[in-house]
Amino acid sequence: MLVASPDLIALARSQIILLTQSLGAVASAIYITENVSDGMPPNLVEVAVFPEEGAIALPDSFPILSMGIGGLVRQRRFVLPLIYKDTILGFLMTGRDDRDWLEYEQLQIQQIANTLAIACALDRHNQWLAANQQRNYEHQSNFLASLLHQLRNPLTAIRTFAQLLSRRIVAEDPNQKFVVGILRETQHIQDLISEADRPAQLLLSQAESEKALLPAAMEIAPIDLSEILEAIINFASAIAQERNIQFLANLPSHLPKVLGNESSLREAIGNLVENALKYTPEMGYVRLGVDVKPDTIYIYVQDTGVGIPDSDLPRLFERNFRGRQADGNISGTGLGLAIANELVQKMEGSIHVISQVGKGSTFAVTLKRAI
Repeated sequence: MLVASPDLIALARSQIILLTQSLGAVASAIYITENVSDGMPPNLVEVAVFPEEGAIALPDSFPILSMGIGGLVRQRRFVLPLIYKDTILGFLMTGRDDRDWLEYEQLQIQQIANTLAIACALDRHNQWLAANQQRNYEHQSNFLASLLHQLRNPLTAIRTFAQLLSRRIVAEDPNQKFVVGILRETQHIQDLISEADRPAQLLLSQAESEKALLPAAMEIAPIDLSEILEAIINFASAIAQERNIQFLANLPSHLPKVLGNESSLREAIGNLVENALKYTPEMGYVRLGVDVKPDTIYIYVQDTGVGIPDSDLPRLFERNFRGRQADGNISGTGLGLAIANELVQKMEGSIHVISQVGKGSTFAVTLKRAI
């Protein structure tokens, strides 16, 4: 059923006030039409009426389709169709008892009708867009739900195989760290899938939808930075070796705990390291390091990659922004840095970057030390 939006209702009421105060109308009504067909009376949906008990009815045998732009004036009642692009979207009806409508008054009413016609057209278009957006969202939501469901079984199988393999490899075997990495990353994927399962509204604002897979509530607590960085070093070393890149780790012998969230910090630093490896050519290097200060800890990722132009730096942490790299041959979504920045901010930290085209970049994450 066709309904009028609150904005259209507010506009209709303001136009009725204008008719009453400026032109002396004693009764007015604005309707929108659900359908107008030849030989059939229109199905009218009330938008605004004044006074509420004084609704104006359409005259009997009202010639809807043949009525011209000037409307119909009968017995001091003025009935105007709300026409937009040759389509009747509604009707404006107004009347007074003490005098006939003068020509200039009829022109004023016509202008009001034109305004209402445009408003009705925009209102219908907006409602169509909202309905279409909801349908698209439901289709995408169903597809995503099916995809996530189908991912669970192979993910469980990978985790099971890794657990079995871990039991068959002695602790001293250098390959043990790769098995541990597989187990850790499969658990990470399972956590992300579980996060995606939380209920969400059908229609989200742009800001909400962009953050749909970020943790709804993040618990900040003292966490062991050594364990997180060790896991990142293991997977980064394997990737660097595969790509003929040197990966270096510059960590103090003792790392104090930081205030943060273990899963989110692993995700944020992992994204920065993965980004550095992606944009560093062969024979280059990526360094992961930590500087300990009295109140803060700096975790930095340095690379000898392609670098970032100064013009791209202000928008570097925007979602889907890739800047100059969008024209290159390295694939990407423009999400890694944005997600890392959002996660670090949720941990009450910050990310800073220094870069020079052709020489590389350094990203530094600042977090508070745990007391």
